[in-house]
Amino acid sequence: MKIKASILFLTVCFLLMNVIPSQARADNSHAKALWAWDFYEAAADSDKISQLLEFLNEREINLLFIGTRKTLPDQPATYEELIRRAHENGIRVFAVVGRANWALEGYHREALEEVRQVLSFNASHPYTSFDGIQYDVEPHTLPEFKTKRGSVSYQYLQLLKRIANEIASSNEELEFNAAIPSWYATGENAVIVETGGQRKPLSYFVLDIVDTATVMAYRDTAERQIRAAQSETDYAASIGKKIYVGAETSPPNGYSIPHEITYYDKGLEYMYQQLDTIIEYYSNHSGFNGIAIHNYSIFKTMTLNN
Repeated sequence: MKIKASILFLTVCFLLMNVIPSQARADNSHAKALWAWDFYEAAADSDKISQLLEFLNEREINLLFIGTRKTLPDQPATYEELIRRAHENGIRVFAVVGRANWALEGYHREALEEVRQVLSFNASHPYTSFDGIQYDVEPHTLPEFKTKRGSVSYQYLQLLKRIANEIASSNEELEFNAAIPSWYATGENAVIVETGGQRKPLSYFVLDIVDTATVMAYRDTAERQIRAAQSETDYAASIGKKIYVGAETSPPNGYSIPHEITYYDKGLEYMYQQLDTIIEYYSNHSGFNGIAIHNYSIFKTMTLNN
């Protein structure tokens, strides 16, 4: 049965990948997102905002993850312009923040300040509000994770709960999203956590708390991306949540960014074919919310070279 299922999957992928590429079109029900971590590079003034929005529109991107850490308090008027103009173009805007050590309890106050700044901004800009906030906190990169995996995971989950409570108590309609690696549930070194009388992958506990998650399913084929994100997508569907499937465009860099996890040197046409395949594969899956491309500066360079 497993062999037949694999053959069927590959056949479907082959047929879909031979459709004329459509730049991974996002339909009305699925998002196509792009990370832009560096606010000053991407949107520091009206001209840069114009260039950013033109880029997003040309590639039919309808969700922007824009960096806000250390910049939102100093640039509220510029963020207001960005969000207003993005909304006029049918593009949602999420604040994106993150540091690995925020997972540790001693840094929770710093992490919570970020969501409070976004909530404060939204309260004072009711017609140009952020649509969501993404926390990219990766506890597995901390040295403490190697020896105290259970403790670090627990502290991380407590942080997410505190963020969720902050949003809930504000009565703001702010989508709470977490970026998570694709191997917490199914990797060779999967992170299985026991807390609250339950034992399951760390990514499942994350999905229990947040509204949506972005799975960093960084691979260079649709089949491998789908396989990497499948467990979280299925679990999300089972609890009424959704995930975005992340794709990498950063240039290969040895061990940290091996060739097999990025589309950088594969060409735009090939990447669009793969992303279209993912969207088609998940088109009727209730746990799928779209795709997300990492990130603006590199993706822009990639498009100029093709």
